[in-house]
Amino acid sequence: MDEVYEYRRAPNRGVIWLCASMIIILICIVVVSGATQLIWAVWVLGAVMLFWMVLPRPIAGIRVDDHHLILSAWRLPRMIPLDDIAYLRATSVSADSDVTIVYKDGREEGTFAGDMPDIETLSYVMAMRGVPVRDIY
Repeated sequence: MDEVYEYRRAPNRGVIWLCASMIIILICIVVVSGATQLIWAVWVLGAVMLFWMVLPRPIAGIRVDDHHLILSAWRLPRMIPLDDIAYLRATSVSADSDVTIVYKDGREEGTFAGDMPDIETLSYVMAMRGVPVRDIY
């Protein structure tokens, strides 16, 4: 199998959309009701929105090829040979999955939940490369 699996999660723009919609609502309130004391809230939300827009937020995700699992592939990539991995232990407690890498020598390493795809996809991708995913609950 010469296929490379990539999972990317773009940064969330929810704060930007929330600030923009609140600015519009506050401007409408100020215009309709004449509540000029709320203008400061418009400026504060505008500053928060601009700050959030310029804040660096790298792409999260992993890459899996035939020989390596690459954690944090677009931030600080760390290559882990698939031959060194005994299995992955996965738990699904929330929308994100908690995945622990268990090495053949007994060591364990946690992964960043934001980097991992859903457990079903991860199980399929890793099974195609001979690495089991266990303890799924």
